[in-house]
Amino acid sequence: MSRATRLINRLDKVLARHDSFGDDPAAFVESVFAEIEEQLELVKAKSKPEHWAEIYVERDRARIKEQVLNRVMARGSESID
Repeated sequence: MSRATRLINRLDKVLARHDSFGDDPAAFVESVFAEIEEQLELVKAKSKPEHWAEIYVERDRARIKEQVLNRVMARGSESID
């Protein structure tokens, strides 16, 4: 398992501990980042292009997921009206 994969897995575990982020999910960014900072330092210590490519792909997945879920929520609210 690469260091980038470990960082992503750690991030997923930290996020999974929360059932809700309330009305201000951005308020959680600093505390979540603090919990993955050790893994980030390990990635930086042995920085490889493959590690950063994996992180970029994961970021793009998150963006796509956000857009898809926004559409799901919009369609769900249409059926409620």
